[in-house]
Amino acid sequence: MLLEQVKRILLRYTENPKITEITEETQLIADLGLSSFDLVSIVMEFEDEFKIEISDRDIRKFICVNDIVGYLGKTRIGIQT
Repeated sequence: MLLEQVKRILLRYTENPKITEITEETQLIADLGLSSFDLVSIVMEFEDEFKIEISDRDIRKFICVNDIVGYLGKTRIGIQT
C-alpha cells in the first residue's frame, strides 16, 4: 500500500510519456526525469500525506523509489534514519 501511495504522488510529476509503470527500482532523476524543484515539491507532498518532516540530509538519499518507500516505512514506525 505504501508503494502505491508513493507511485501515485510520483506520477503527478513525471513528464516522461514513456513511463507506464513505476517500480521500486525506478530512479527518480534518471528514469522519471524529475528536477530538483520536482523533488522538493514531492517531498512536501510526502510530508503532508504522511504527517512527517523530512530533513534535507535525508532527501539527498532518495535515488530510487525504494529509497523513499523504505524511508517512509521506517519513519511511520518511529525508526530514526
